[in-house]
Amino acid sequence: MLHIEEIEVKLRNKQYQLEQQALKLSEELHRAALKKTNNEQEAYITGRVGDEIEAQAQQELQQIKHAILRIKQGSYTQCELCHGPIEAKRLLLLPYTALLSLIHI
Repeated sequence: MLHIEEIEVKLRNKQYQLEQQALKLSEELHRAALKKTNNEQEAYITGRVGDEIEAQAQQELQQIKHAILRIKQGSYTQCELCHGPIEAKRLLLLPYTALLSLIHI
């Protein structure tokens, strides 16, 4: 049986973790940018990797916030595309999913 309240707690915990990681990453990148480096290519690569990690974290964070909103709206277990029921097993594995499956035919 799917316990949506428990999933919401897990989503909120994951949200907090991601927000803390994003803050820490931002601080680390800021400190790295303040250090003068002789190797511009290294600084560029470090910046790009940091940007990609931050973008991925922000995307996951948005998905989590959206899942929490869907819980509040009562539509958490419905696919946003076809409005069919999302299996409990899928929601337990990927609690911020909004789709019945990755492939909609």
